[in-house]
Amino acid sequence: MFLAIKEMKKEKSRFLLIISIVVLISYLVFFLTGLAYGLATDNRSGVDLWQANKVVLKSGSNANILSSAFDIEKLSDFDGLDVSPINIGRSVAYINGSEQDDQTVGLVLMGLNQDSPAYPKLIDGKLPEKENEVLASLSLRDEDGVDIGDRLVLSMNDREFIVTGFTEESKFNVAPVIYTELKMASAAMMAYVPDQGQDKVDNNDPSEMPIDGEREYGEAEIDSVSSPTPGIPERVSAVLVHDDKALNLSDEFDIYPINDFIKELPGYLAQVLTFGLMIGFLILISTIVLGVFMYIITIQKKQIFGIMKIQGISNGYIAKSVVLQTLIVSFIGVAIGLGLTMLTAYFLPNAVPYKPNYAFYGLVALAIIIISLIGAVFSVKGVSKVDPLEVLD
Repeated sequence: MFLAIKEMKKEKSRFLLIISIVVLISYLVFFLTGLAYGLATDNRSGVDLWQANKVVLKSGSNANILSSAFDIEKLSDFDGLDVSPINIGRSVAYINGSEQDDQTVGLVLMGLNQDSPAYPKLIDGKLPEKENEVLASLSLRDEDGVDIGDRLVLSMNDREFIVTGFTEESKFNVAPVIYTELKMASAAMMAYVPDQGQDKVDNNDPSEMPIDGEREYGEAEIDSVSSPTPGIPERVSAVLVHDDKALNLSDEFDIYPINDFIKELPGYLAQVLTFGLMIGFLILISTIVLGVFMYIITIQKKQIFGIMKIQGISNGYIAKSVVLQTLIVSFIGVAIGLGLTMLTAYFLPNAVPYKPNYAFYGLVALAIIIISLIGAVFSVKGVSKVDPLEVLD
């Protein structure tokens, strides 16, 4: 250890150059790791909050919950199981009705019963009490400036929802989630436009009866503008299963373990694999660069090593010095790179999908250090082959 540190103090500029390279590469690797984890979380955080073991979809939906729908009467097939019916819809919403670009946000509506195990926990405000009230993901507040009491007006049908509270960050395919009543996120309700200013009709007043007699006295008025067309069955997108009991369902259902369902989210697996390959190759490149530098430095000191051998210093002692130098250089570089990454994350805007994961950081740092030490083995081989007689010549 004395020899390794003594040499590093003497050759400061050389070792500072190597450390700076390790810092830059490790910084890039750590940043990409946080970015990859953040994007993956934005794809699946809403699913993770379901606390489900399985997802049951309509057969033929290709594992896409947005393409799945079956009659609500089919829920009787799940009697005796701990399940949660769910509806999911996508839309664009105008914050407080403003159609400006900075007030427009893409949303995913998740319809759940409040007594469902999949319903998220309230962290601010109050739970919805009316059909037009919703619980929103915290990301809507942090990234889009939505506050409690704000109105979200859906662009596709002008339906208004009022935010009464926030839950922890919840996103589905990188879009923030708002939680509604089960039926309010159904395909039927999403497809129709409510007429907010429509006059109410007293169905028990004979004076307001239609002349053509199409509606019997006392019958509720049918309005295809503010409610779904009569005859459309009530449906749900999927059923979330929270226990481990066996499911004996007909062929009209497809059952997906939750991890398989997450892998089938559009673009999720491709994104994870792409970033994984990038990070893996960066680690490999950084360690190869570090190993080459250490090898070159070692070869340049052949004469010094030869003289040390003549003085009786063993190959093992010299080899330990080379390995220790590699360990010190890689550790300092990785530590500085991690510090710069954390500093960068502190100043990043909320809109950037970056999330630190210290377990991943630890694995990446360990991989860089271990592979760098493996690369130092080649330098050690060069040391052991140094012939003191050649040095004297």
